[in-house]
Amino acid sequence: MPLGTPIVFTLYGDNDEVKGEYSRARVPVVFAERAIELSKELAGEGTGQEQLQALYQIVVDFYGDKFTIEELRNGADLGELIAVIQAIANRAVELMPNLPNSKPPGQK
Repeated sequence: MPLGTPIVFTLYGDNDEVKGEYSRARVPVVFAERAIELSKELAGEGTGQEQLQALYQIVVDFYGDKFTIEELRNGADLGELIAVIQAIANRAVELMPNLPNSKPPGQK
């Protein structure tokens, strides 16, 4: 079975220059589970420090610890960061559409 479209993530420097680009086509099940749960939490009210730390950690783990949380915090675009979580969760929903409560936020 072919792998899905790679999920690409970019870290930027102080002047918005690209410092690193990371890509992963395979989504291990553990990340699908974590991303779905985090997506639900982020869709709820009051995203707090705990959810942000979980978001950072999932992205760092997903890309194999090729950068640190601090590097991510300093060099990530917020939209791209959220897009990674959504892409992981969406991949899980596409492949396992009959899971209870598996739809990412905003999907009916």
